[in-house]
Amino acid sequence: MTTLFQPHELNSNNPAEFLYTLSAAYLDYAERQNDAEMACLNDEQHTLLAFTYLDSQVQEGGFVQLIAAGYGEYVLLNPLADSLRRWRIKPTPKILDKARALYEKHGAEIEALAEQDAPLDEIRAKFPDFEELDGDYYDAADEDLAAVAAYVEAHWAKFAEIA
Repeated sequence: MTTLFQPHELNSNNPAEFLYTLSAAYLDYAERQNDAEMACLNDEQHTLLAFTYLDSQVQEGGFVQLIAAGYGEYVLLNPLADSLRRWRIKPTPKILDKARALYEKHGAEIEALAEQDAPLDEIRAKFPDFEELDGDYYDAADEDLAAVAAYVEAHWAKFAEIA
């Protein structure tokens, strides 16, 4: 068992910094272990990693960017929404359910355009259905980031220790 951090080593007053630092530590650990599949991570850690991918990509360029960057399957086709519901997060899982349906409908085309190096603005213009979800996510993000950070703090061992 490897402990990545002690609770006092991270700034829990800044939920984004707190969660992103922990997620980066997962990626660093998996890389050092030559674990490309990240099998060393437990379900809770995968949920946190998927949530930080979601947040970083959608905050920067919306759900279309998340998909174009190659995170669609990991974030939208895994049980992230269900896990967040278990953590008592409310708005984001509803948004993810809608995003999943759009991903199933448009994801392959978005990914293909991204592989052809189509500009993100052009890809986004072709898929305006995602814009409302982007706005919904922006509206919920700060509150949900704080709620995820509180859940992680309350269940620290599940997140800070890697088997």
